Amino acid sequence: MNRSAELTLQLILKQLRMKPLATLLFILVSLIGLSQDITPNVTAALQKGDATAIKSLCTASVDLAIPGHEDVFPADQAEKLLKKFFEAHKPISFEVKHQGTSKLNDLYRIGDLTTSTGKYRVTFFIKNGDGGMKIKQLRIEEFEDDF
Repeated sequence: MNRSAELTLQLILKQLRMKPLATLLFILVSLIGLSQDITPNVTAALQKGDATAIKSLCTASVDLAIPGHEDVFPADQAEKLLKKFFEAHKPISFEVKHQGTSKLNDLYRIGDLTTSTGKYRVTFFIKNGDGGMKIKQLRIEEFEDDF
């Protein structure tokens, strides 16, 4: 075998050894992407009053509490209830005031939602499941300045 063929063969072997590493890196990056915190997406949706965006961030059924309604709802029904709420209380701003991790290893966020009709305390829990990070509980309650 001549020197050129030997170098070509070594290069091919080196590339073949790198493919498993590249594949592993791709899988790791994909998994990290799936489990990223969705708080910025939830915050943006609350600021806009975008019930459809919130629905897309929820589990198939969500524990929802808004004035006049409190239960575990299918995501489609929760979207309709949120849409009605946002139509009656047009969001002006939303700001996360406190965040942490629960004993069940869910992320939780507590914030203030300012609307055209007043202020509300918002609490949501995010669980990391097979489909990535999803809202499992969302509470929008009349604001009481107790912090």
